[in-house]
Parts: sequence; C-alpha cells; structure tokens
Amino acid sequence: MNGAAKGAVIGGVFLALVGGAGYGVYTLVGDADGEGKGPDGETSVQAEKGSGPVSEKDAAKTAKAFLAAWAAGDERVAADLTNNAAAAQAAVGDFRTKSYVSKIVIAPGTPNGTVVPFKVEAEITYEGTTKPLAYDSQLTVVRGLTSGKPLVDWKPSVIHPQLQKDEKLRAGAPANPPVKAVDRNGEELTAEKYPSLRQVLDELRQSYGSKAGGKAGAELWIEPAAKDAPKRTLLTLVEGEPSTLKTYLDAKVQAAAEQAVAKFPEASVRRPSAITLLRW
Repeated sequence: MNGAAKGAVIGGVFLALVGGAGYGVYTLVGDADGEGKGPDGETSVQAEKGSGPVSEKDAAKTAKAFLAAWAAGDERVAADLTNNAAAAQAAVGDFRTKSYVSKIVIAPGTPNGTVVPFKVEAEITYEGTTKPLAYDSQLTVVRGLTSGKPLVDWKPSVIHPQLQKDEKLRAGAPANPPVKAVDRNGEELTAEKYPSLRQVLDELRQSYGSKAGGKAGAELWIEPAAKDAPKRTLLTLVEGEPSTLKTYLDAKVQAAAEQAVAKFPEASVRRPSAITLLRW
C-alpha cells in the first residue's frame, strides 16, 4: 500500500487498513454530531452523566466508539468505554498481541435497544502463515454505576462468543500436539461426525497429545480458566502431525446412539471418560 491508507464503507463504518501487516483501523462516518470517532479523534464518546435506561442512540454511539478503539488496537480507550476497564484492557490488548491478529474489520449491526450486534473479520498471522477468522458477536450497553455514563457491559464473550469467564484467546504452537482417535475398527472419531464426543476428544489431546509422539502445528485456541481443562481449537493455521489413539468405541454404535438421541431433545448420549475410552 506504500503507506497510503485504503478503505471502504462497511455497515456505515469507514474502514482504513494501514500498510503492510499493520493492524486494521476504522473511523465512523455520517454522524452529524461528530460523536463516535475512533481513538485518533479527540474523544470517542462525549456522553453525559445520566440516570435511567440507556437510550438506543447512546447505546449505538458507545458501541461504535468501543469497536473503533478495539479495531485500532487502542486497548486503553476501549477499556474506558466499559464497566470493567482492567479486564477489558487486558482482553483487547491480548487480542492483537497474543492471538496474533494482524488485520481486523469490525462492522456494527443494527442495535436492538441496548444490544448491539457486530461482525468481526480478522486475519491471524503466525510465523509467516496467515488464515482468516470471521465470527458474529454482540455487546450490551448499560449505565455506569458510578459515572452514570453509557458503558459496554464487559464480558469475555464480547471478544469472542465462545469465551467464558477467565478464558483467553491464544495462538501459536500448542503444547499438546493433535491426536487422531479411532474406534475399535480403525475408523476415525471426530467431533464433527460425533458431536457428543467433542469434550472427550479434547480431553484425550490434553492428556496424551504430548506423550503419544505427534508433532504440534500452529493454532488459535481458547485457553481455559482451569489449568487441567482441555483447550478448544478455533482455527488451525498449520496442520500438525497427529498421533493415533485406539479406543474401545464402535463408530457405528456411536452414530446410532446420536441419531436416536436427536429424536428426543431431553435425552443425551452418555460420555465416556478419556481414560476408559483408550486401549493401547
């Protein structure tokens, strides 16, 4: 791009991508009052202290300003627009530096009261490999208990909808290489084919991935709050070399059980433990 900014209007937002592998930055256009500017403007939101429910207009302005600061990688400005500045600043900063996000486009949607949906389109770049990441999320704007200003009600799911309390997004070479779990007849067991096995397959990788001889690739994953809980892979950047773990399961029986359960919403497939599932 030779240092010149290029951009496009997306969802009422002007996005300017800055040269090379620079971080995506956007600023708002079309606001008659000039509020909702990105962090490069004088201030993101000039909200006055108030009381009572937050209006839809104020929710939209606060959300756009927060998203603009997030897209620009300005964690301090983004954090000050939330009701938990410490947690928000760490999460927004980590999104760029520890998740290896090289570019980002965030397009706000149409507010529904104080709930503002948005779409994230990002690129994850790690050691020369770049892969796209796209997802939808939402945030809610509330009135600050002490400031009285409209603020983003901070939750980890603002950054990514699958994030729960105290969980984090991370990218790189995972400590535990991937594993290929197969049934007693050698058929591969995947979470896509057998959803009820998703957790146990994650547990197998957590418990045996580093011991079974596989080779780690590169991934974006959710780091769990508990140290012994399995990581959840969101995006594979570079395929690793999985080791094979043989189990006692029968894929045909598992498929039949899941099909039967699908007919009755109250039912569930009993999940085996990672230990009892294995045979060597």
